[in-house]
Amino acid sequence: MSATTKRIALDRRVCVVREGRIDVKPERAAVLGPLIGLSISVALFAAIAVLGSRLSVGLLAAMLLPGLILGPLSGMGLVYSLFGAHVVIDARKQSAGFQQGILGLGIGTVELVPFWKIERLEVRDYPLGDTPAQGPPPPLDLRAWDIVLVKTSGKELSIGQVVAANTPDLIDEGFDRILDVAESVSTLVDKPLEITAAVEERVEETATQSETRPAEGALRQAQDERAEGSQA
Repeated sequence: MSATTKRIALDRRVCVVREGRIDVKPERAAVLGPLIGLSISVALFAAIAVLGSRLSVGLLAAMLLPGLILGPLSGMGLVYSLFGAHVVIDARKQSAGFQQGILGLGIGTVELVPFWKIERLEVRDYPLGDTPAQGPPPPLDLRAWDIVLVKTSGKELSIGQVVAANTPDLIDEGFDRILDVAESVSTLVDKPLEITAAVEERVEETATQSETRPAEGALRQAQDERAEGSQA
């Protein structure tokens, strides 16, 4: 694996590939929400400190409660977006760790999977929902893929997804990104990669048809030559 750091965009996350380590963490834009929440909380406390003597008890309580709730949650969300990670795959530790979310600061491990317990990696289609849409159809048809780690016990753990518009250029670009991440993880953990996504199935079907058509043409030509020889 290259010693340089490579960043691959996923849905709401980014995959950072380094020498001997892969991190799937929140994207950089994820810091905006917690920053806004902290700014609102600080503004509420500042207003209470400056105008507290002039405000009624009911209004003070209405300002204090949102600040008490929003402040800690935004602080934890900020720490998670800056330092936390969803998945950490470390070749030195020979394990893949699936971390907690915002409330756990992305530090506590939900599940630790040693490399020897990994059976394979899969790239599969990710369902976007089967509920019929209400009203006019959406302007874009979307496709999504999911990278799934399959343990030897059969348990499946999602590593990350990619969502792309279902147009020739964008769908190829999106599939290339999900495949790049899956191949990086497969190489690091030294486990096979299986592609079950419909896009890959269509590619294989097209390749199979292109291989069988020349054979069918050669067979038809041989049959015509035998027919001409028998007539002569």
